[in-house]
Amino acid sequence: MKVTRNELPEREIELTVELIDEDLNPFMGRAYQKIGQQAKIDGFRKGKIPQSILNSYFGIDYIKNEALNIGIPTIVQDAIINNADESVGRPMVNIVSEDPITLKINISLEPTVTLNAYTEIRVAKEPVLIPDEQIEAVVTDLRWANSNWIPMERPVKDDDQIIIDLVAKVEEKEVANQKDVVYLVTEHNNRPVEGFHSYLLNMELNEIKTFTIAFPEEYEDKEVSGKDCEFTVTLKDVKAKELADLDDEFVKGIGDGFETVVEFREQIKNNLFENASTTAQREYENKILEELKNRSTLEVSSLLIDQETQLIIDNQSEALKQNKVNLEQYLTIIGKKPEEFQEEARQSATDRLTTTYALETLAKLEGILITDEDVEKEIQDAIEASSEQKEEIEKTFSTEEARSNLRNMLNRRKTLERLITIAEGENNSLSKGKKTTKSKTTKPKTAK
Repeated sequence: MKVTRNELPEREIELTVELIDEDLNPFMGRAYQKIGQQAKIDGFRKGKIPQSILNSYFGIDYIKNEALNIGIPTIVQDAIINNADESVGRPMVNIVSEDPITLKINISLEPTVTLNAYTEIRVAKEPVLIPDEQIEAVVTDLRWANSNWIPMERPVKDDDQIIIDLVAKVEEKEVANQKDVVYLVTEHNNRPVEGFHSYLLNMELNEIKTFTIAFPEEYEDKEVSGKDCEFTVTLKDVKAKELADLDDEFVKGIGDGFETVVEFREQIKNNLFENASTTAQREYENKILEELKNRSTLEVSSLLIDQETQLIIDNQSEALKQNKVNLEQYLTIIGKKPEEFQEEARQSATDRLTTTYALETLAKLEGILITDEDVEKEIQDAIEASSEQKEEIEKTFSTEEARSNLRNMLNRRKTLERLITIAEGENNSLSKGKKTTKSKTTKPKTAK
């Protein structure tokens, strides 16, 4: 196997691999076996056809082509390991000649990042404040949740619980006929279709009301999607919540160990503060990472960006499937063209690669290193926190790949912590005074 390496711009290389017949020999046996299992030749059983008969029937070139298809993954991997073991991502392989058999393998190298004066990053941290109105809103919600429904003799209002009979027709065909349906009248209730609740407001007891709503094109039930539906509703009952009195007896009844209203309010405030602090910290870290990204210049293969872009699109498509919506429908709903979505995904991919490799570069410049002891301590801490899952945790981190992923996670966490201290102005950086720094690829990554 003859391999020629050609350096390309933007962190990419191209390997030209020229094969001779002997390179296919390790895969010929599997090729004969596969073809023999599929071939139908009179007088021979599948899997028992001699190689000479297969050669005569299919031709040696066909057998060699099958051997090449079987062997390409191994051939490509060997070529990369021996000639470009610093590659990342997936290689792009093309057969450019059949005589002799010649492959072109395009490979992304690990991106490099130039950081501009990262020690000067400063991001102010906003204090976390919990206004009294927010506390009162939670108190009211809890009072409402722990209150009883009381029958009402008035017209329907928002947040009422009603009982209705419902008949629905599409193109004169009855598609629903339900009795004694319990329905919560709120703008957040979009069943059976968005806007339905608004027609129920101000209805009187025993009133019968008929109205028409168009189902959206993307509605999950294709029998009615995109069509007008005539609803006939009979109002049979109206109930509303009567807010419980806020006193010590009420908070004791909640069952969380509260004795007084003061304790109750204080716990609500603490919970809100904890949640807000977590959110604020995440937003603060994102601002710092954004600043780091803005101070970074990425040199990267377009092939790697293409792969990262496709990964983002695939993940989005998979998430949409969980809601029974495909990507095309989603783009129609949000009013976006496919090429716009593609460009946004590509920008996200570029940003993600920039941030990832900027952090790797920062870790090297700051001398951040995760040891085997650090990895082992993290595993033991997880076991101590969930001792009943000890065996499961040990099994999860029993492979080198799992430990490597954990090491990378710890490295990112520790690097981000270092970056936060810089952004807060507590800069005792090992690289203090350096204005511009450039990464160096020190750890080879072999494409799989």
